Amino acid sequence: MQSQGSQSQQNVHTTTLARAKTEILRVIEILIEKMPSDVVDLLVEVMDIIMYCIEGSLVKKKGLSECFPAICRFYMVAYCDRSYRIAVGARQGSVALYDVRTGKCQHIHGHKGPITAVSFAPDGRYLATYSNADSHISFWQMNTSLLGSIGMLNSAPQLRCIKTYQVPPVQPASPGSQNALKLARLIWTSNRNVILMAHDGKEHRFMV
Repeated sequence: MQSQGSQSQQNVHTTTLARAKTEILRVIEILIEKMPSDVVDLLVEVMDIIMYCIEGSLVKKKGLSECFPAICRFYMVAYCDRSYRIAVGARQGSVALYDVRTGKCQHIHGHKGPITAVSFAPDGRYLATYSNADSHISFWQMNTSLLGSIGMLNSAPQLRCIKTYQVPPVQPASPGSQNALKLARLIWTSNRNVILMAHDGKEHRFMV
């Protein structure tokens, strides 16, 4: 009886949380709007909550920018509509890679400081990550072997760093954490070429 009671109580909590998904997402939207500098410190945890609240099939169908545009304002967040994966840069220098079909997440440890920007190549084969703190941009290749290819067996892709370049650090326009959120972004011009665009318009071009 005690076991059944605790199970029933757990089900009530789970049901209540499920019903509150819309409200939870609205609160996150408000936090992003009002306190973006605080949200960025917990960006991976925030994405964990978003992934719980939004159906993966909906993200797969419509894309992250349509399902939850607020999170896409951060240059540390990117979605690939070819592999159905979301990359989120963390303050610790790691990148969380989510599979929207399974909800699973793996972590890549590639930088020695907070991630400034992440971006997938148009064909989904490469992921670029940039940290202004350690002044490096890295390129990660998705494993495209028979069993580990994008989308095969719903397995987590094996990523390997294929190139790393040192980049002069970008100086913020003025002191303040708000400016630090928009230091630089990554723009792919083709499946193998990317531009690191600083807030002041300066460009650094790279080829995978």
